[in-house]
Amino acid sequence: MKQSLCTIINNIEIMPGVHLISFESPYIAAIAQPGQFITIDCNDVLLRRPFSIHKANSGQVSILFQTVGKGTAWLSKQKNGNKLNILGPLGRAFNVNTKSKHLLLIGGGIGIAPLIFLIQRTLSEHLITLVHGANTASLLYPLSSLKFHNSKEKQRYENNSYPLIDSKFHYISVTNDGSSGYKGVATDVITDSLNWADQVFACGPTGMYITMLKLIENIQFSNPNTESNKYHQDNIEKLYKCQLSLEVRMGCGIGTCYGCSINTKNGMKKVCLDGPIFELDQILWDEILI
Repeated sequence: MKQSLCTIINNIEIMPGVHLISFESPYIAAIAQPGQFITIDCNDVLLRRPFSIHKANSGQVSILFQTVGKGTAWLSKQKNGNKLNILGPLGRAFNVNTKSKHLLLIGGGIGIAPLIFLIQRTLSEHLITLVHGANTASLLYPLSSLKFHNSKEKQRYENNSYPLIDSKFHYISVTNDGSSGYKGVATDVITDSLNWADQVFACGPTGMYITMLKLIENIQFSNPNTESNKYHQDNIEKLYKCQLSLEVRMGCGIGTCYGCSINTKNGMKKVCLDGPIFELDQILWDEILI
């Protein structure tokens, strides 16, 4: 990691209250891995603010964030050409098994941010299904910002003919109000995808992770017959081993202040240093305060 002043290239409000900022950083773009994050000095805000790396390529890095406080409000107003004081890349990355063929990604709200980077780095070698849940259609990630592999797939997306964005990439949208895709939350539609997924990755609010644990309980007590029992047990294991990006309040972001410490089955861990990527069953959820 290193600290540097980076020039803003673009600052776009791509969803209501959600900004996509891209800046020049050949260093971060070259070494960053999906799941890692950066911290930004947001003017007169006391603590640096952490942001998942959303995209990284060709010497440029992007972050996706929602305006929720003084720091992000300041950041959302920055103009092209302005400099940002950035430290990174920080934290542990997602671990994709080279033997995995099918990846299931689950994003809740702004939790879509690090998953796009994961898609960017894995789509050439893996089949991917992305499930994105949001309150309403206007808060779903605009997939038109992704790069399509050919004009035919781009046309199919623009015509809304089916949720196949690329021959290797399926997209499923879920909204609380039913204004787009399925009505409900992201975890409502993942059971079928578990049957073929080799690995599961997620990013969203704590409530989404708690719901995933309840889903495991439902699978356990569904009383499967002998033929389907193996699939039930495999699905339970996949959810337990789901790699999630944990969002907590951070102080220093580099592991010196212990402000983001959480209790796990392997003892106390610092989210900024030992995470932000953890497996679902590692965390003692009854003790976590976020």
